[in-house]
Amino acid sequence: MYTGVTRGSQVTGIAVMALSLTWISALLRLHVRTRILKFMGQEDWLMFATMILLTLLCSLFLSAKQYGLGAHMKNIPPTDKETGFKVIFICELLYVVTTAVAKLSIGVYFLRLCSKKYQTRVVYLTLAVVMVFTTTYFFFLLFQCTPINFLWTQFVNSQGSCLHSPILANVTYAHAAMSAITDWSFGILPIAFVWKMQMNPRTKFSVILILSLGFFASSATIVRIVYIRSLTQTRDYSWEAINLVKWSMVEPGIAITAANIATLRPLFNGSIFFARKNADKDEDDESVLGQRKLPNRHDRDTVSAKHYSPEFADMLGLSQARSSVTTEISAGTPNKTSAWFSLSRVLSRGRQKGDEMELEGWTDHRGGVEDWPPGIHKTTVITINK
Repeated sequence: MYTGVTRGSQVTGIAVMALSLTWISALLRLHVRTRILKFMGQEDWLMFATMILLTLLCSLFLSAKQYGLGAHMKNIPPTDKETGFKVIFICELLYVVTTAVAKLSIGVYFLRLCSKKYQTRVVYLTLAVVMVFTTTYFFFLLFQCTPINFLWTQFVNSQGSCLHSPILANVTYAHAAMSAITDWSFGILPIAFVWKMQMNPRTKFSVILILSLGFFASSATIVRIVYIRSLTQTRDYSWEAINLVKWSMVEPGIAITAANIATLRPLFNGSIFFARKNADKDEDDESVLGQRKLPNRHDRDTVSAKHYSPEFADMLGLSQARSSVTTEISAGTPNKTSAWFSLSRVLSRGRQKGDEMELEGWTDHRGGVEDWPPGIHKTTVITINK
């Protein structure tokens, strides 16, 4: 429908890549939630809504190729320009909605993982900023021309006016900066989730890594800012806009894929990278063999305060509290000044959902001793380790 060279094939490649990655990761996410966790939350429904929006966005960009997207303006007939600019206008609005719903899904997912009030406040504040900027930018784009349809009817001798390109670019810069900052906020927050939790260092690193993949979405946002500037310095919009169109698909595609991957950890528990049982066993054995005294009350409270919740463990495929049975053998008549000899041995390990302690003997909950008769006594304590 136009003559001359075109760069429209680039749109096809990016659209296929974005849709392939997002839909594959989305189907894996669906498998984890329905088959492994047997749970579907609000964040999952929001993410699948985002998938539908992204699919529609890519489809519209592909259809815009037929009306000159990627070709020079001088080679496109006026009627095709009208249709093409109408499609691009719809894509602009759809892009804003798609990125907003994706961030909303990520925020709702993080709210489920929050264990502290400040974490919840950070998520709510981030989502509030996203909604305010998104709503403002959406209506700014909607009414950038007066009347609205002048954006695409200006090529067929209609009457109206549009905002100057520098004004539109500055507002777009503000929206892109907000998008990058919120991506960084969601990228840093997972560190706070697990920083003080007791778990294997490799496990902690893997949790932070998969939850912080949103940093990659911010890189796409920054690249997109560069191409926004190029549109303010040319009138060959259909040719120069091709780069902005590509990154408008890449940015939500990366965000959606990263959000889906963050939910897939239960799927990889058996893989080499996520296999923790042997490493955890070695560390537990070393710590038990090196133990020469009963933990006091302060130590036990410190440990239990750092345990992650069962919901947090289930969502990320982490092992919950594991119990170990420790046998303490003491000789003599103990009192506050007596010496202790303890032999610790791990008899069994199991998985428990909560803390449980069973005592055989006359010990109290503080690890002290009351009314022990002379002789040799055995105390069995079930402790909880991460």
